[in-house]
Amino acid sequence: MIQLNRSMMERYEIADRRPSEIRAALFGANRATLGIAARLLDLANKRGGNLGAVCFSSAAHALRAQDCMFTLLIRAETEEGSAHREERVVQSIVSAFDPETEFEAYLNCARLPELELCFLSAESSAVDIALLARFLYARWEARLPAPTVLLLGDLPKPDAAKSLRSATITLSRDWAEGTAFAKWLERASFQSVLFESLFGQMSDSERMRVQEEMNYSDDFLAWAEPHLQCFVEKYIPTALANVCSLESFDLALSRKARVFDSLIFICASLGFLCGMDTFAQALRDETLRSFAGRAFFEEILPQIPWSREEIAPYVISSFSRLENSMNDVPLLEVGRYMISNFPLTLLPAIRGYAHREFEAPPRLTLAFASAIMLYAGARKGDAEVYEVCRGEKRFPLQEDAKVLRIFSLLSHDMPSEALAYAVLADRDLWGEDLREIDGLELRLSLELSSIQRIGLRETLRRMDKQ
Repeated sequence: MIQLNRSMMERYEIADRRPSEIRAALFGANRATLGIAARLLDLANKRGGNLGAVCFSSAAHALRAQDCMFTLLIRAETEEGSAHREERVVQSIVSAFDPETEFEAYLNCARLPELELCFLSAESSAVDIALLARFLYARWEARLPAPTVLLLGDLPKPDAAKSLRSATITLSRDWAEGTAFAKWLERASFQSVLFESLFGQMSDSERMRVQEEMNYSDDFLAWAEPHLQCFVEKYIPTALANVCSLESFDLALSRKARVFDSLIFICASLGFLCGMDTFAQALRDETLRSFAGRAFFEEILPQIPWSREEIAPYVISSFSRLENSMNDVPLLEVGRYMISNFPLTLLPAIRGYAHREFEAPPRLTLAFASAIMLYAGARKGDAEVYEVCRGEKRFPLQEDAKVLRIFSLLSHDMPSEALAYAVLADRDLWGEDLREIDGLELRLSLELSSIQRIGLRETLRRMDKQ
């Protein structure tokens, strides 16, 4: 089977959108840089832009083998129930280099006068952050303007971009004498970008089937939903003006956390502990869907700062996106960082409900209890990655290392009162003692006990009858 490359484009009727200038740098070939940044630039080019990118990654040689292009299989069910399917060949990456073996080429890219954007994932490794720092230093040495650094995240933490700037300055101290470079960086724009889009890798069997349908191979083939929105923290760079949303970053972040990511939290651990693998399975299960619906309309929506009328379309869209059966949206992959994000997602609704009713919300507390039961079973596997077991299978947990260390000291079969106390009272997790929320410790202990005694399924059934 032929591998994706430029020579096959005309024969496969792939429109040529390859830009002629390198105006952006992508640090890493990960889910955010390829699935969001490269796709965003490609969309801008489709609308008349000329935004080429260079990608710095250990996967550079594999990217170059297919002329730096890759395919996103964009698919979803429409509101009318029909199927939407598009094989989009992303062409915004013009070149790729492995900084470890092609260091001079990497530095030469820093000296390109037309380069104006740098993209980095909020989940990037220390290596990618160090590469960004060295890249910016080389650009400063060449007396060129500082690019806009865009930090991509699906739920960016407050001051994330500011922290990235500080880390860059710290890393530069070994090779940047004096304060001139730090002052140059202080004038540079570091901004967080909130993205809303679901995408991911395919299973080996699905990848083989899709490649047979396309009649070409692609080592970077991935699925994505049509929905893509990006919100920039301060101001939208001119080059991205026609592809980024003008809506307030803070408003979009709050809405996503309180609605979309809250739905992810509710479904991910509950669905997984009930033996499911995808959100479509969880949301098409009658008991789980009823539970999620009542949790939203009875315990979340009354606590959020929008009327039901104005937030209803977003709630409906959130359910629809996650239950899309055309994409196997994995529960634990999309539901990653649940505990880290809890203060932004479910906690405000739990706090608001308790303040009004003088007791903890039953369904949101049960969702929290299921996440605790999931995480408390996490242990390091052979590859030094924290995993949870379900039957004979092991599944990796993507979460902050500090959170995983704390939960690895717990067990899902320890007394429910002790488990509730250990989690709620841990200020290293929350920065406060959550036992102070009215009724939360008692309710959480009861829900943990119920899961331990009769199982999650029966606990859900009993709550559904209340």
